[in-house]
Amino acid sequence: MPQYDVPLAETIASTYLDEVTRRIFFLSEEIEDFVVRRSGDQIVAVSIRTSAAVDAADLAERVNQLMRTEILRTRPAEQTLIWRSPNPGAVVEDTFERLVNQGVVLEAGEGQYALGPPFVAAMSHIDARLSEVALSRFSALEYRYPTLISTDAIRRTGYPTSFPQFLMSVSRLHADSSSYRKFLTELDVGGDLAGAIQEHSRHSGYVLPPTMCFHVYHQLRGSRLRPGATAVYTARGKSFRHESRYRRGLERLWDFTIRETVFVGPRDWVVAQRRAFLNATLEVVEKLGLGGHVEVANDPFFGDAGTADRATSQRLLHLKYELHLPVAGGRTVAAGSFNLHGTTFSEAFGIELADGQQAHTACVGFGLERFTYAFVCRYGTDPTAWPGPPLGS
Repeated sequence: MPQYDVPLAETIASTYLDEVTRRIFFLSEEIEDFVVRRSGDQIVAVSIRTSAAVDAADLAERVNQLMRTEILRTRPAEQTLIWRSPNPGAVVEDTFERLVNQGVVLEAGEGQYALGPPFVAAMSHIDARLSEVALSRFSALEYRYPTLISTDAIRRTGYPTSFPQFLMSVSRLHADSSSYRKFLTELDVGGDLAGAIQEHSRHSGYVLPPTMCFHVYHQLRGSRLRPGATAVYTARGKSFRHESRYRRGLERLWDFTIRETVFVGPRDWVVAQRRAFLNATLEVVEKLGLGGHVEVANDPFFGDAGTADRATSQRLLHLKYELHLPVAGGRTVAAGSFNLHGTTFSEAFGIELADGQQAHTACVGFGLERFTYAFVCRYGTDPTAWPGPPLGS
């Protein structure tokens, strides 16, 4: 495979390493692998391996544009801890390989895995604990939303301009009998199905949802809360994010299950609810015997200087907390996030308080496959070694 060494026009402090590495694959579909080169405490170059020959000058410009417009405009991410678990962070190594060898996890496609017993039982149990927090402690209303969400709704959220690298859309064949016949003819002569779909399809007007909370804001569009009222919603569903080649076992999936709880109300109330839900989650983590920590974080915005400024603001204002749980390989996964959105979504969807002011919103979300994988990494793949019923039953 061709390899290209791209020197940086301006060296970058190694404190930016995480920001750099989580963006490189999104520069081009041809990128198969890369190595960030450092000299002392500075990043000086990126060595990139591609699946086919590419324009070296164009690749170098893409790398350096990324550094100029996104990386260098973002304040270096220094870890700010909010909480650390009193439980040990020990894990069982080679957990993912064991799950595969035991037939518990089966690869179903790129970034997709089928999950079987006992992993599914553990995931249901963990979701039950988290949903019980939302339902019992915060009196949330539970909804089941459709998988697809309209392009109008997703556009209002700002997601396409902030995270275009993750967006996954839905197409359908042209509603035309002549097109159907041409499509079938191509398949009859051994044509490629993916190519035929692309040729005879159009965008459906829907996308695969990257998160559950967008359904809530769309549901509440144009609404006004009653005097003194607040709103709490919770939902579990499938979410989709194109993780490109960043996929890694159950740690990064294109197709995953998420449990989210949304708070809608006055600012001070919303801020307090996020903190209360965080505290309740930490109780769950400690009772499950899991190690880990909560840190200030930012979303992986992708785009121009404006999105870099948003990432910096998120960290400075503590708008996003992430729950990191240890997994095999000395890594942690972000299994939960606790986010304040201000009036961003209420303005986009016209959600108001009783006095006509824009409502504030917050969202707490958990990646259930990640959370469960961390649990299995902690206790191993034998369910008889898991703590207490119903997990051990």
